Parts: sequence; C-alpha cells; structure tokens
Amino acid sequence: MSKRLTQDDKLVLMKNMCRSFSKEQVEHLERIENVEARYKCAQRYMRELNEGERGVRKRALELYKRYSEILEGLDCIDNRLWTDEEKITAFGRLLDGYGEKCLKLIEDNNRRHLERLRLQRDQYRKECEDGQAKFDREIAELEKKLGRE
Repeated sequence: MSKRLTQDDKLVLMKNMCRSFSKEQVEHLERIENVEARYKCAQRYMRELNEGERGVRKRALELYKRYSEILEGLDCIDNRLWTDEEKITAFGRLLDGYGEKCLKLIEDNNRRHLERLRLQRDQYRKECEDGQAKFDREIAELEKKLGRE
C-alpha cells in the first residue's frame, strides 16, 4: 500500500523538481496557490521534460547508428575489406535511401524552378501586351490627328 503524500512532502518534491524547470515554468508554478494543483502541474512539467529528453536521446541514437554505418562502410571500402558483408550491405542500403532522397530533392527543386520561370514568363508577357496596347492607342490617336490635318 502506497503512502499518501502530505502537503509538506509535495512541497519538498516540487522544490527538487523545480531544479529541472525553466524560469517561466517555475514562475508559473509559484503563481498557483493550491498545493495539490501546483504539484499536479509540476508532475506534468516533469513528464513533458522526460518525454522530450527521451525523444532527443532516441533521435541522437538514430543519428549515431546512421553515422556509424556510414563511417564503417567507408572504412570497409577504403581498406578493401570486402569480407564484412553486413557492414557493406548496411552502408549500401543507407546510400540507396539517400540517393532516392537526393533525386526527389532535385526533382522538387527543378519543378519549383520551372513554375517560377513560367510565372515570370507570363508576367513579362502581360507587361509586354500592356505596353503594346498602350503604344497601339497612342499610335491610333496620332494617326487620327494626322488624318484630320
């Protein structure tokens, strides 16, 4: 059976938890008058911190594994260690994945550039047509004036 925490216990726990919080979080907690509500809020902040740290650690581990595969694969290729099939296969898969990403990135970039060029061409065409219409009007007016005289 778990021991029920007293308000004093909760205050001590919150004081320890506050060491991990940002200044804004601590200020927010201090504005809460009800000890139970303050304790629940502090627990929520701790949970968010722990989940965030887990996410950062997980991402760092993924990057570490990926970079280690790259370095090990390059080492195998540079030193002609063709017998380590596992490392070379992992390196190849990694390169294939990045190759596809690079091709997609280039394709997307080219597509966006093509759209920009088409928009610019249409804008210049409209400006040109507007300029031609202006000149046509001026020419018509002058011809009309010259035809009268």
